[in-house]
Amino acid sequence: AALPLTIAALILAVLVLPRPAAAESTINCPAGTYDMLDWMTLDSDLRSTYHLEGTSNPLYTSVEAGKFYWVKGGLGYPWDIQLYDSNYIYLWITELSYTVPVSYKKFTNNTNLPLVPRCAVAGMPGSAIAVPNTNYDLHTNCSQTCSVTLGLQNAVNEVWGPYTYSFGGDLPSNLTTLVISYRYNCDTNYQNCGDKEEYYVTQRYGLVQWIHYVLIPSTGVYAQLQKTVYNQLVVGVVPPNFPCF
Repeated sequence: AALPLTIAALILAVLVLPRPAAAESTINCPAGTYDMLDWMTLDSDLRSTYHLEGTSNPLYTSVEAGKFYWVKGGLGYPWDIQLYDSNYIYLWITELSYTVPVSYKKFTNNTNLPLVPRCAVAGMPGSAIAVPNTNYDLHTNCSQTCSVTLGLQNAVNEVWGPYTYSFGGDLPSNLTTLVISYRYNCDTNYQNCGDKEEYYVTQRYGLVQWIHYVLIPSTGVYAQLQKTVYNQLVVGVVPPNFPCF
């Protein structure tokens, strides 16, 4: 006899949805610290088949030796490309144009902007990094470049949490979340930072929310400028397309 439609639908859902898996480790971190490469990237069993979508661009994750990509388009670009080693994860490259894959912005010395320790401490805040050099290069193509300072020279990067958030969509409720705070355009005392970006990261799903704030000098309060949530798990992968190197 044919299965009732409700039972058949449940079986199909079980077969189609990605199965839960134990969190994966990318490095042997000391007790009490967080493996930030794991927390910032979609787990390997998911990223081999799925990517994240939400309120704005898609987000495809690709991890290679020494670097990983957050690809923000179905053609393999634009992207954010971060470097990592056993000590830190570094902000490295982002797009200059959403439509020209040979144009990009790169931090000048490659590792001059450490974002988080590879094994970070959380807290209120936990790990904190004062960054004195935020110089980056603008590339209009693979060879032409000019050097720029990111507003005021200083930046401050911190790891906050863990918190519990529900982002909706396909993501489980009450996800344990770390918030990476990246404040830049800071004065010489690393205060009064003109911009703040927050990366909300989870151990299995990686980046699930990003918010950009700007400081209102008259009040000393940050105002939200842009927010993106990545809470839909969608079938489909693309390889990164970065022609320059």
